[in-house]
Amino acid sequence: MVLALRRFWDERPLQALVLIALIPRLAAAVFSKGYGMHDDHFGPIEQPFIIMQYLTYWTGRTMPHGHSIVYPSLHYLLFNFLEMLGIRDPQDKMYVVRFLHAAYSLLVVIYGYKIAEALSNRETARKAGLVLVLFWPLPFLGVRNLIEVVCIPPLMAGMFYALTSRDNLKNAFTAGLWFGLAFAFRYQTLLLTGTVGLVFLFRKEFRHTLWCAIGFLLSVLVIQGSADIFAWGYPFASFIEYVRYNAAHGEDYTTGPWYNYIFLVVGTLIPPLSVLLIYGFFKYWRKAAVVVFPVLVFFILHSYFPNKQERFILPVVPMILLLGVVGLEEFVRNSPYWIRHKRMLKSFWAAFWILNLTLLVPFSLYYGKRSRVEAMYELYGKPLEGLVLVGGKVGTSQPPLFYTGKYPVTYYEVNSDEELNALKSELSESKVRVTHVVFFGTEQLEERVRQTSSQLGLTLKLERRTDPSFLDVVFYRLNPRHNKNEITFVYSALGL
Repeated sequence: MVLALRRFWDERPLQALVLIALIPRLAAAVFSKGYGMHDDHFGPIEQPFIIMQYLTYWTGRTMPHGHSIVYPSLHYLLFNFLEMLGIRDPQDKMYVVRFLHAAYSLLVVIYGYKIAEALSNRETARKAGLVLVLFWPLPFLGVRNLIEVVCIPPLMAGMFYALTSRDNLKNAFTAGLWFGLAFAFRYQTLLLTGTVGLVFLFRKEFRHTLWCAIGFLLSVLVIQGSADIFAWGYPFASFIEYVRYNAAHGEDYTTGPWYNYIFLVVGTLIPPLSVLLIYGFFKYWRKAAVVVFPVLVFFILHSYFPNKQERFILPVVPMILLLGVVGLEEFVRNSPYWIRHKRMLKSFWAAFWILNLTLLVPFSLYYGKRSRVEAMYELYGKPLEGLVLVGGKVGTSQPPLFYTGKYPVTYYEVNSDEELNALKSELSESKVRVTHVVFFGTEQLEERVRQTSSQLGLTLKLERRTDPSFLDVVFYRLNPRHNKNEITFVYSALGL
């Protein structure tokens, strides 16, 4: 059995890597419910769901949105198809979504291996591929709905075809097609595509530049252009609005010093090996210029731009890791220093694998925002009308109404006595009937329940308590300001 597996690994490494990759990704598809951050739920999942329930949300639009509708539209079509099949439960729908994303994320493995093999040899490609397959955040991110992650498979495919276009001019055209798809998911990938074209021009590969541009424009016009014509009446309306908005509001969000992303990548790739991997990435720049320079331009411009949310740099992290392994292996093979210090290098790799696998398991099983999701899912199939959210120590959070299966839902957020009094007055003049109240946090819970019941004239009955997942608790303790992960208590409400 062991010999058969060894032979399979030696003779069919790509198939072996795909099978290995399936293990953590399928585990994530099953167990990693919920969402990691605001943008991998409220855009691609919540908006299509709202439009299905409340068409006015779409027909009432007046100005182009600064985001592509291509990816949310795919979910809209999928959700409608699932409902045709009788699959209406929100959690069941998300199982399907995660399984599809897990399968889609295998393109990163396939093209990552092919890039490594094109740059080096089968032995190095197997090692680089194994690191990429089991890199701790990728299975979790692979089943999420972040456009910064969804754009990675076509980017990796585009980079492979651009890299191999010297031997086959048609590959330049194919690269452009893949880059166009990546652009339809994430507009910033235009930086990578444009720099690939500049590398072709610098190498005087003018026909490669032309064919790559033709492929890109064709892909973009068919996918993004047609979507914007349908949605807003003219092509690239959302892209134009996106550029305008970011030029005006670049400093309205998370900002930081220019070295933020450097620390992020060094930490994510796990030091001390991460330092060597980054060295390997730069060391191999001549042979992999068509990949290295686009990644550098993308990285530098994002480091310069004031808005520095961690997810923005995700599209290039797999490429940095992959080329880092390839470059390091090639360097070590010819380095007298590392030939003499093999034991030290092995200890670096051992530390990497121990920490990486230690992180891989909990992240692949991580139920993100569990207390919020389960609070809303508790309301699925129930007569939900008005909903009151009563904040704890860190306040309330935007409810993922997708898991209630209903829209529109009138909800009110209460975080102080003054807001509770104002809500009392508002409800006295409203026709909305409060049917459920969700309390966040355990601080003075009984007093808050009593006060809410008394002020709003409700009889409250506890239906469910939901605790955050383990990692939600960890993230909250590390950064309470941006990770509002509290225990939730769902109460049904009847008028007194």
